[in-house]
Amino acid sequence: MGEPHASGAAIAGAAITFSGSVIGMHFDALLAGFAGGLVALSFLPGPLSVGRVAATLLSSSLLAGFFAQLVALGAFAYLPWTQPMGDLMRVAAAGGLGIASQTLIPVLLAWIERKGGAQ
Repeated sequence: MGEPHASGAAIAGAAITFSGSVIGMHFDALLAGFAGGLVALSFLPGPLSVGRVAATLLSSSLLAGFFAQLVALGAFAYLPWTQPMGDLMRVAAAGGLGIASQTLIPVLLAWIERKGGAQ
């Protein structure tokens, strides 16, 4: 299967950004997460189905949209030298979360499953 067309990726990015902004997420964090998801796609092995590509981009964008502000505030609290970065820190955190989402999500789900099974 060939690579997804750039216009399809642009349409998906616009749709994710619009739908995320409806529920109160920042545009720039969603787009940085989407860009991180595109980077993450380059590291996934084998041929990718359309559903896998869509799920990767959606999960990367939403993870970045939900948690970029939290990561940035944590960085400001524990790494005081990052405070002058301001909003750039949130956007950088969103990009990093977008790239790492394909690792973070399975790890967090396994941790939740282990915690639930221990009770």
